[in-house]
Amino acid sequence: MKILHISALQVWAMKGKGGMPSLRETLAGHRRAGHEIQLVLPQYDLFSGDNSVQHIRRDQGYVTSVAVCNWLPWIKRLKNAARRLTRKNTVPYPARWLLNLTMLVCLTFSLCREAIRLRRGGFEPDLIYAHNQYAALSGFMLAILWRIPNVTRLYGTFLADLMAKPFVELRYPTAAAGFLVPSSMLICANDGTRGDEVARRFRISSHRFRFWQNGVTPPSISQHFDRRELLKRLGEERLIGDGKWIVSCSRLSYWKRIDRMINAMAVVKEKNINCQLLVAGQGPELTRLKKLSEELNVSNYIIWLGALAHEDIWSLMKASDIFIITNDVTNRCNPLYEAAWAGLPVVSVFDPSTEDLLINRKNALLVNKDDTISLGERLVRLCTDTDLAERLKKEQRKLSESFWTWEERMKVEVKELDKLVEEHKNMR
Repeated sequence: MKILHISALQVWAMKGKGGMPSLRETLAGHRRAGHEIQLVLPQYDLFSGDNSVQHIRRDQGYVTSVAVCNWLPWIKRLKNAARRLTRKNTVPYPARWLLNLTMLVCLTFSLCREAIRLRRGGFEPDLIYAHNQYAALSGFMLAILWRIPNVTRLYGTFLADLMAKPFVELRYPTAAAGFLVPSSMLICANDGTRGDEVARRFRISSHRFRFWQNGVTPPSISQHFDRRELLKRLGEERLIGDGKWIVSCSRLSYWKRIDRMINAMAVVKEKNINCQLLVAGQGPELTRLKKLSEELNVSNYIIWLGALAHEDIWSLMKASDIFIITNDVTNRCNPLYEAAWAGLPVVSVFDPSTEDLLINRKNALLVNKDDTISLGERLVRLCTDTDLAERLKKEQRKLSESFWTWEERMKVEVKELDKLVEEHKNMR
């Protein structure tokens, strides 16, 4: 069948190296099933602080179109102006509410306009697939206009802890839109943000709700990876070849709390451990984090690798000794699954979202979220206790056996979508 994908999110962020693996794997899974795909993206990155233009790749086996969004720079300027007026450098709630709602309405218009242009050009979709709450409304409107089913795909939510408060859908209309805008099927990632609880509170029918965990793409590299080869490929002269590598993979946003890792490295330095923290990723917190590492005098213990291609992330995982993740909101995310697949022992924080994945002293060492001293001590112990590290590695490999590969995950989804479209055709 023909599927029109509409995404408010970047597919190939950081000049094609980063972005959202789950979004890319969804597109790839639909292509493997033989479906014809058209993808519509906004002209700019909606969620960056600047007016970054979307990076588009043309070698993915489908056509990508750009929706003109000349209105977005003005909204970002207003947000930045509102932020400068506050001492905390945050956008006041009333301004944020109004600007986010304005962005939703304007984006809906831009995405719909581009989708209609594509249809007039000859692409007549059987299904609309909207990624993220900001694309949900356009997916619904196009589905009504063309009388075809629509799917909304959500990549987590922050609403779970707010659902007990009154008028949540009015106070956070853009976040609620992903759940409340009508769809033939609502797919929500089981990423620890408790989207299933939000769906129940909004009384979303179980008949159309799917709550699935992301898959993992197995590495294509050798199990016996040569660290020296990776040193050459990364071209980072300060990387040590004979010490322990502690790896972190994430966008450098505040809620990822890379600052906890940096504080922990101060403890590691005191113990004179031969190791380095390798941080793969880019983001708005980079300058602040580098400044913190300088203040704590641990700059030599931290290597900022920037954005890496996914294959290089796998290489890094296989060449490293420890994986660390200390997020605030949820730690149940793709890098954690990949670390388990790579057999890396994990140092993390106690988090309800991962309590079925990470068991303290079984396959991970866990600490309270803001106890950075204990976090550093756990890193020291894993760097020095070879027997403990090996036990955790074995348990991580057992855990990885319970995960879907992306191919398995997408086969389940494709089967559901085929059924949805067939049922819709039979009803017409």
